[in-house]
Amino acid sequence: MQTHLRRAVGFVVTVFCVLAAIPLLRAAPAKFPLQAGADGRHLTDSAGKPFLVLGDSAWSLIAQLPETDAARYLDDRARRGFSAIIVNLVEHKFASCAPALRDGVQPFLKPGDFTQPNPAYFAYAHRVVAAAQRRGISVWLCPAYLGWGGGDEGWFKEIQAGGPTVLRGYGRFVGERFADLSNVVWMMGGDFALPPAERWTGNELAAGLREGGARQLMTAHGGQTAATETFGDASWLAVDTVYSYVADLYRPLLAAHARQPARPFVLIETIYEGEHNSRPEQIRRQAWCAMLGGAAGQFFGNNPIWHFDGPTLFPHKDTWQQALNGTGTRDMARLGAFFAVRPWPALVPDGDNQLVANATNGPGHIAAACTADRRLAVIYAPADDQSSREIVLNLDRLPGPVIATWFNPAQDTAPATPGVVLPNRGSQTVRTPGENGAGANDWVLTLEVR
Repeated sequence: MQTHLRRAVGFVVTVFCVLAAIPLLRAAPAKFPLQAGADGRHLTDSAGKPFLVLGDSAWSLIAQLPETDAARYLDDRARRGFSAIIVNLVEHKFASCAPALRDGVQPFLKPGDFTQPNPAYFAYAHRVVAAAQRRGISVWLCPAYLGWGGGDEGWFKEIQAGGPTVLRGYGRFVGERFADLSNVVWMMGGDFALPPAERWTGNELAAGLREGGARQLMTAHGGQTAATETFGDASWLAVDTVYSYVADLYRPLLAAHARQPARPFVLIETIYEGEHNSRPEQIRRQAWCAMLGGAAGQFFGNNPIWHFDGPTLFPHKDTWQQALNGTGTRDMARLGAFFAVRPWPALVPDGDNQLVANATNGPGHIAAACTADRRLAVIYAPADDQSSREIVLNLDRLPGPVIATWFNPAQDTAPATPGVVLPNRGSQTVRTPGENGAGANDWVLTLEVR
């Protein structure tokens, strides 16, 4: 594919870049438990191998699906390279028989009483989480989902009525029951931007989990707030999060990257596929911006997969089985395969736009990241209403000539003619290749010093 390189003085050169196609790769299974990396920016497995969070939102997995269907879902996600899922341990509203399982087994022997957990329910939940572990998938498990604004979607009212001692005791029970499953990442909160006076809900639950023997990492899910905004600088909070629906998503991502003390963070939630009139290019933009914004990974969401055809907030046509092979799923698998063959933990966000001079700093922001030695840069140009888009590069920021490679984030494209080496001097302009075969024009550009 031809692309044009224009020097600042107007000199034009035509170069050929690779339209890269990466086969979907299934990385070697992680050795759980996960831990914060030494750089304070990424997660690793217990062997010290970087762990890319390629996540899916499966909130109602335990409550909504029988074991055979849960296995089908997990097999599909494992085959596509997903490494993490978000799951509610106890669903309050978004399951067909909530809070019971489909066979009627209740989570509590007395409705809403956290002092009386039902062993049969938690045995089933344990089997589902263990099934994910056998497939190399980490489960970001929300033990007591609070619900939006503390309303009827979650358990906040029951938790508040029971008080700190009851919640801590429940945490001890859950911690003991799941202490043996090393693929768990505990997730406090749940869709609630807690006022400081209610932070005890996370602190007491975390303390109970630890007392019960749970030693896994902990994070939190806010209410369009970061984990640290929701629970403060809690000692148990090992992984920070970004939860935002704003169009210029790079801003909260860069804010999380700059936050001190440094913690690994993930994009825990943003707009889901099949909701808010989202477009495929929007779902891709969110994911690529997270990976180039310093995140340790990101979670994708799809309606109806997150509730598995249970009660929902948005009408949908497809079944969850049909949605398994949706556009967003394929695009996320492609993103995971891209980073699987590159040193993604070494990428640092180009937050001050030193590499991309026309990054725009708005919803159409061109996201870029570069390794500390500046030998690799990855740039994502989101879709716009033009046939192609200019990217103004300051290549004198790199230590040597580079090979420019276009990667299609929306299609598996056969390789073309190998790229031409570009000189690392001056301000140079390249144009994205145009329509990407999926009705949009977002593209990824890699610059590699050879």
